Amino acid sequence: MKLDRIIVNPKRMNGQPCIRNLRITVRRLMELLAIYSISIHF
Repeated sequence: MKLDRIIVNPKRMNGQPCIRNLRITVRRLMELLAIYSISIHF
């Protein structure tokens, strides 16, 4: 299994890990999941 969706580029988003080809950090994604996962019912 190849995990290449998370990239680190010092020139993008201050070198924070980001989702490939998007300007959203992994940290922000995890924050959004933590906040809104309470209201999501499967």
